Amino acid sequence: MKASAIPHSSSRRFQVRDISAQYGWPTFDLVFHDAESSVVRCSEAIWDSEAQALVEAERLEASHACPVHWEAS
Repeated sequence: MKASAIPHSSSRRFQVRDISAQYGWPTFDLVFHDAESSVVRCSEAIWDSEAQALVEAERLEASHACPVHWEAS
């Protein structure tokens, strides 16, 4: 699955992942790189456009969110 980094930074903890192949239409979720726990976590929510998912990723990044309740993969 393709994960695209949020523009302008390679140090972002949140990435948008294209999971369209699982659904058969444009579908994206977020991946959280949880350095404290040394795991990657996937969002519970999904979006139907990459732009919508990027907005949420930026919001989470700006708020310094740490969604440890997301499922680890």
